[in-house]
Amino acid sequence: MNKKFRVCIIGTGMIANSAHIPSYQHLPEDFEIVGVCDIRPEAGNFTAKRLGLDRYYDDADRMLEELKPDLVSVCTPNNFHKPMTLKALAAGAHVICEKPIALTYQDAVEMYAAADKAGKILFANQSMRFRDDFMKSKRLLEEGALGDVYFAEFNRIRRRGVPRWGMFHMAEKNGGGAFCDIGVHFLDAMNWMMGNPRFVAASGSKYAVISHLKNDVPPTLADSGAYAGTFSPRPYKEEEFSVEEFATGTLRFENNFTCQFKVAWAINQPEQFDIRFAGSKAGLAIPSMTLYTTHNNFLSDDQLRVVDENPYKKEAFSGHFHLFDNILGALRGENEALIKREEILNISAAIEAFYKSADLGREVTFAEILKK
Repeated sequence: MNKKFRVCIIGTGMIANSAHIPSYQHLPEDFEIVGVCDIRPEAGNFTAKRLGLDRYYDDADRMLEELKPDLVSVCTPNNFHKPMTLKALAAGAHVICEKPIALTYQDAVEMYAAADKAGKILFANQSMRFRDDFMKSKRLLEEGALGDVYFAEFNRIRRRGVPRWGMFHMAEKNGGGAFCDIGVHFLDAMNWMMGNPRFVAASGSKYAVISHLKNDVPPTLADSGAYAGTFSPRPYKEEEFSVEEFATGTLRFENNFTCQFKVAWAINQPEQFDIRFAGSKAGLAIPSMTLYTTHNNFLSDDQLRVVDENPYKKEAFSGHFHLFDNILGALRGENEALIKREEILNISAAIEAFYKSADLGREVTFAEILKK
């Protein structure tokens, strides 16, 4: 009989309630949520009652010591990912850490090293990889349908989509804004589809304009990423906004591969959600799944048909369901974890270099980060 994993959750905000908890509850024979922790009493109490738990914790150390979980979900703001992950690993638990696991390369290195020392697995939650169109696009690239790919771009534009719950907008809690919130999904997916080419350098800029305007159009919950609600949200205060709402720049990778991007929570531009590749044989646009190529001396735009095979498509965060299925298999030794350490280290380096570049006003290389 398979072991049932005892689970604790640190951070009981939107992503814990709308993504992690439903994903665990989908596998009731395999996971049992035994404890939740949050520094906000109203949030911790709300989630504990939803789960039928008789209490919540406001001290992660005490929860880990008393409950001794097998697995911990870290769903805190970014700046607490590392310390909470280290606590959970030291307590003998595997960890699922929300994206991005770290905003610096060194922090990510230390987190994986701690997992090795503890003999546990650290799972990074880059759940958007599990989209059908992303999965099929990766296969196209692996099979050489585009030839030698030398350029890519990703764009994730919310016209008005600043998260007005939690601490996303506070630099001292979250470290960054739109780029490390929604941009990281596209950066990770693009890099994964490309086979994880080594990151070389970043040049970028960041802005916060719309969020400081008075009486601007407020975002809806769906437009700001809370597809299933916010679950006892922290009140939003405009004067606390201290991160970027818009990020743009260029990333360079090995073999002269270049990527450009635009990412926004708020900007006076149309909505965008796409990744595009250009190769020697063809180009590819996702999610339209258009292949730009040539046939018999004609330019050709081929429309690829993607059959929706997602069994969780009715779920607000279907990617988490797929990810947790994959994690369960990895914990049981039945499959490999899809999201690998070397990929996440590469992404962490790119995130760190982007923010340093935006602050310094020049290109920042991976070599500079390593010298630290």
